[in-house]
Amino acid sequence: MELLTPVRRGRLAGTGDWRAQYRALHMTPQEALTWIRDGDVLAFSAMSNWPREMDTALAQRLQTQGGHIEVDSHFIPAGTRLLTPECAGHVTYNSNFFGVERTLAPMGNVHYVPTHLSQTPDWLISRHPRVAVLTCSPPDENGWMSRSIWGTVLNRRLLEQCELVLVEVHPDMPYIESDGPFHTKLHVSEVDGIIETSGPLVETATVPGNDADRRIAGYIADMVDNGSCIQLGLGGLANAIGENLVYAGKRDLGVQTEVLSTGIMELMKQGVVNNSCKQVCTGRTVCAHLVGGQSLWDFARENPAFCQKEIDFVNDSRVIAQNRNVVSINNAMEVDLTGQVNAETAGSRQYSGTGGQLEWVIGSQWSPGGKSILALRSSYTDKSGQLRSKILPQLSPGAVVTTPRTWVQYVVTEYGVADLKYKSLRQRAHALVAIAHPDFRGELRRWAEGQLF
Repeated sequence: MELLTPVRRGRLAGTGDWRAQYRALHMTPQEALTWIRDGDVLAFSAMSNWPREMDTALAQRLQTQGGHIEVDSHFIPAGTRLLTPECAGHVTYNSNFFGVERTLAPMGNVHYVPTHLSQTPDWLISRHPRVAVLTCSPPDENGWMSRSIWGTVLNRRLLEQCELVLVEVHPDMPYIESDGPFHTKLHVSEVDGIIETSGPLVETATVPGNDADRRIAGYIADMVDNGSCIQLGLGGLANAIGENLVYAGKRDLGVQTEVLSTGIMELMKQGVVNNSCKQVCTGRTVCAHLVGGQSLWDFARENPAFCQKEIDFVNDSRVIAQNRNVVSINNAMEVDLTGQVNAETAGSRQYSGTGGQLEWVIGSQWSPGGKSILALRSSYTDKSGQLRSKILPQLSPGAVVTTPRTWVQYVVTEYGVADLKYKSLRQRAHALVAIAHPDFRGELRRWAEGQLF
């Protein structure tokens, strides 16, 4: 394993060993606040790694003393103190992926930034943050801390250009193995202040799949050959796909994925995933973020079968394509009859984010023998109880195109698989009508015949 070398020079770099530096860097949130200026731009890590001590301390100061800061991140945890109505006039928050953020956007100070997920480091750097604040694991015997679960939101390139790097150290944050270029470790000598924290880590509940998800998963499992390198998204469908891959007796699968969930953990435990056929990080599961709960944290902790990497490595289509037989599997919210896919908005309202979908669509199709799969349930029931189709003549008014029709390959619903690659508009429409909910096939076919043919 390659020996890592600290790059950034923290406030006490070169003064004694790392243990002495750690003790000297220790401070309270209130002491750290003295370094935060009015008007500062701060970059925060996300979800489980959200710096809760600084969040609370900053919110209290802004409410009592006034002032204004900008915070840039994504996927904030529920209960964030800085993003409350009381702080709305004091905080501008920018995110390139919405989770909890979608419920806070009506406050007027929460803004979405359209980027691909691999562009997160460059987007954050473009905001010129003076301060980076993140949560890490305790250091290992050599003084290296893992940025861990969601730590790759704050890329090393970003940390190296910030004037001030503050780290909250959480005793339960798992140490995730990472090495080589694009590693996700941070040395004690590279930081300017350390705040010790505790309390439950933010978990994401496992979502069970429904009958439609299981039918979709069955089609997808048939499309995954032994030895493939897979990328899975989140949610009930992803978990159902994992279960089907086990039932189908798949072997020697590899994983490179932006988000690693409990479903992939189970595939690794079952021996379905062993990464033996991968070309990138052979023998190891590669991911940027981990989404789940304590069982996943325990499984990933110091597990040599993992290699966590920066998001601009994991989601680089050129890196993805270095693996053979990549199968990328991502969710969609709706698709129109020409093949345009919306995976991020409900009408004009930002629901999630552009994320890494297009990066994986392209990377998997560049991969020798690769496949790109976009999956969605064929229909949904709206708030009034009316059944609606997710395959539409045209995308909903205001909806954005996450993946353009020129890059869409396979679309899968519970009614089958549509292969759209290099197909005419007529062929695409026929293929998509065939996998739509039966209640809508007639009207979809009539619209296509009147408008496309």
